[in-house]
Amino acid sequence: MTMNILVGVTPDDAGEDALALAAVLTRLTDARIKLTHIFPPPFEFPSLTSVDAEWRAFVQERAEFAVSEAAELLATDWNITNVSTETRANPSRGRGLLAAAKEHDARVIVIGPAPSGRKGALSLGSVADRLLHNSSAVIALAPEGYRETAPEFLRRLVVACPPADESELAAHTALRLATPHGLSVELLTPLVSPSRVLGSRVPRDTERAFMERLTEHEREVQAAVIATLGRDDVTGVVTSGDTTDRALARYGFTDEDLLVLASSNEGPIHRVVLGDMTHRMLRHCDVPAMVLPRSFSLRPEKDNA
Repeated sequence: MTMNILVGVTPDDAGEDALALAAVLTRLTDARIKLTHIFPPPFEFPSLTSVDAEWRAFVQERAEFAVSEAAELLATDWNITNVSTETRANPSRGRGLLAAAKEHDARVIVIGPAPSGRKGALSLGSVADRLLHNSSAVIALAPEGYRETAPEFLRRLVVACPPADESELAAHTALRLATPHGLSVELLTPLVSPSRVLGSRVPRDTERAFMERLTEHEREVQAAVIATLGRDDVTGVVTSGDTTDRALARYGFTDEDLLVLASSNEGPIHRVVLGDMTHRMLRHCDVPAMVLPRSFSLRPEKDNA
């Protein structure tokens, strides 16, 4: 059964960023793309003229043009034609995308960055916030400007490996996606320096000793996850910094990377729920990210029995 990817279409640069990420993911998963544009419904009020009908027609026409233009862009820029389109009215773009994903059994929802985001970085707005707290599908987030830097093919899947049970699931998912295409898989654990944990008055030697023990512990956690994969070609890296963004900057992401994150194990089963570290990594990440809901499986639901 072919997987469906739902793309939240917007007629702007952020929409093109989302299309670029959808194209990259389609080549990774061989999925079908569903282009969906959510537009606000007109107000319902009595009118003695044809203004309301004309406005409805105009909004619908612009919505149809948006998805048509997106389909054309995928065909010309990415040579992807296995797409379908739809438009639907909903006062909330996030709720509209969730409803569309459920109706079409989409396993992945792709959206672009929120306005005014930093160039090259993820930018989480109200739409991302709703999806990241309510979706039973994977949420794929494109960074600002990804339309200009997106590779033809990914080369590495980087699995965020904070101390959470779901990290093992994320690693297995990444490996299943990577293996058919020869991609490398690496676990990444970013650590915030102990001065942020223990306080600024802690002696430097105590900080250093604490960091060494914490780093060794996280390497053991990574080794345990790697052992469950049964592969000797999966590696792990632990980075550290005064802040999360500095710890991530020391990893050395490239344009050919995709960050894979697990949900917190404290949320509802089969839903996306952000833990503290996951949320911080998304706020400071400079590559596209894919957030898995709890207990996610690449297999269709009817095959999970």
